Order: sequence, then structure tokens, then C-alpha cells
Amino acid sequence: MSSNRHGFTLLELLLAMTVLAVVVAMFSLSLSGSIRVFEGTEEEEKIYTMAQTAMERITEDLAGAFATQECSFEGESGLENGHRADTLQFCSLAHVVFNPKQQKDGPALIRYRVELNEDLDESYRLLRSDQLLLPEQEEDGESKAPGFILADNLRSLQLTYFDSSGQEFDNWQGTEEEQQEDGEQGEEAVGRLPAAVHCILEFWKDAEHTSTVLFSTRVVVPVGVGSER
Repeated sequence: MSSNRHGFTLLELLLAMTVLAVVVAMFSLSLSGSIRVFEGTEEEEKIYTMAQTAMERITEDLAGAFATQECSFEGESGLENGHRADTLQFCSLAHVVFNPKQQKDGPALIRYRVELNEDLDESYRLLRSDQLLLPEQEEDGESKAPGFILADNLRSLQLTYFDSSGQEFDNWQGTEEEQQEDGEQGEEAVGRLPAAVHCILEFWKDAEHTSTVLFSTRVVVPVGVGSER
């Protein structure tokens, strides 16, 4: 009795394995690319959400800004690793109350600053602190409220100030002393506010820190619109 069964030769097996390896490699590359696209889209969405939240918070804080003899509007430009890392503090009516049963509402001293993210090189966090002003203490430089993270993965924070005539400044020191030097006396010397503040947030777009994305907004300060610089 003869048998008609035919087996695979070694050459056929090697050819089949080669074809299978090519197919698997192509599928892996396609899947890897899809994952990177998904992760990139997810990271961009996170950045846009952080930027929107930060801009809305800054806008609301500046909309409620005010100045007194004891509490002035102070913006200072700074550099960290060659990138702008500005700071800003001012009094505002936009105090955030997280627990109405334990916290009081009222005017507050608002501070914005950036700090280095120790886990990522050249990456910074935007911190906002909100210290309620007490009647007997409008500003206390010794006791500062802890800041909470408003945005992460920042490359730079740039703040520019405009007076009522449209002149641009990198720093703003709306102190009583400056006004007295300009000839302002008595009750009118209560601190200056800018007419507008231009805020630019620059985020790292990728984990490798090769590209960035910018978000900017110009906020009108209602109380400062009619002031003179």
C-alpha cells in the first residue's frame, strides 16, 4: 500500500516563518503608531484643559483685583534656565472658598509663581496661593498661604502689564512710595493697578521636550482701567 501524504520541506517552513515575521512586525509597527497617536492626543487634551483652567482662574482673580496702601499690585519678571518665570501678587475679591462651613469669604492676597518640577528637567509647575486678608492684617509677608498646583509641565510663564495709555511694562510695582514720588498725596495714593495684563503660558508638548505650545490671553483689570501710570 502506498501513501500520498506530503510533508513541508525545510525551505517551505523557513519561507512561511519569514512571511509570518513580516506580518507580525507590520502589525506591531501599526499598533505602536496608533498607541503613540492616542497618547499624543490624550496629552494634548490634558494640556488644553490645564491651560483653560489656569487662564479662567487668572482672569477671575484679576477681574476682582484692588489696591490699598497696605496691599499693592506687584508683578516681577524672572528667568529660570533662560525662560521667563514671572511672579505676581495682588489683592482680589476672588477668594476661593473650598469649604463654606469652615472657611470665610472675603478679600484675599493672591500669589502666582512657578517652581521647578524635580521629576522632569526644564519643566515647571504654576502655583497659586490664596491668603484671606484679616481686618487687622491686610498683608503679612511672613505668613504665606501654601500654593496649590494650577498647571504642570510648563516651560515658561510670561506676564506683561499695560497702563491706561497702552504703554507696556515687564514689571509692575504699584506701590504708594512710587505714587508719592510722582506727586500724589493723601487718600489718592492707594496703589496703582495696571489697565490690563497679558498672560502667556508655554507648555511642553511632548515628553522629550522638543516642542511647545503657547496659550495667551489679555485680561482687563476693571479698577485699573482709569488709573494713570
